[in-house]
Amino acid sequence: MAKRQTRADKKLNRARNGILGFIAIAGLTIVGAGIFFSLGGGQNSVPIEGEDFELISGANTTTNPDQIEVIEFFSYGCVYCRNFEAPLGEWLDELPDYARFSRIPANFSPSWALLGQAYLTLAEMDDLESRHNAMFTAIHDRGMSFKSGEEIADYLDDDSFSGEEFLRLFSSLKIRRQTNQARNLTNSYQIRSVPTLVVAGKYRVSMNNGMGRALEVTNWLIAREAMPKTETPQTPLTGG
Repeated sequence: MAKRQTRADKKLNRARNGILGFIAIAGLTIVGAGIFFSLGGGQNSVPIEGEDFELISGANTTTNPDQIEVIEFFSYGCVYCRNFEAPLGEWLDELPDYARFSRIPANFSPSWALLGQAYLTLAEMDDLESRHNAMFTAIHDRGMSFKSGEEIADYLDDDSFSGEEFLRLFSSLKIRRQTNQARNLTNSYQIRSVPTLVVAGKYRVSMNNGMGRALEVTNWLIAREAMPKTETPQTPLTGG
């Protein structure tokens, strides 16, 4: 995983209501039924708190109580995030309609803040489907290093995409505010590396045991949140 270089842990002490709705991608609704989770076999298949996931101190409720929110904190500058795209895409194909997925760009450095601003601009233009992978390709396959919004606009511009419109939005007060809000949420959720998944505003899923395992644990946490409070898929073991 890509580690942030310097960032002190901060408690989640600001309300999230309205912020995620402002910067998140529209939720993905997939046909599904029943409780959604799948854990691999073996004696350690049940998620272990402290090893497979952590509780986020001071977590707030999500913006939509009718859906369980899964957030991916990521960056175009992170090769692990790029590698996560394929398994994440397959996982999203099975996401049930009671869960909602969104991304928030992690701004660990000025260069990543620029890339995060580009992501939010593409989301505002509703052009992520065609340009999201193009950003990963530019950086990790072509070795491009963007220094400004103008350079990103020039790269993306073609007959089906307006670089001029991209640059106008990229420089707008709305996108700058969203970029600041994304930075605040990254701090609030105590995100130290990317990619990182957060479930229901209160569970931070570990990637230390592999991407596949992280998605299994995410499924389990979604199922746990979907069940009545008197039931759980299986009580997690406590590490240590």
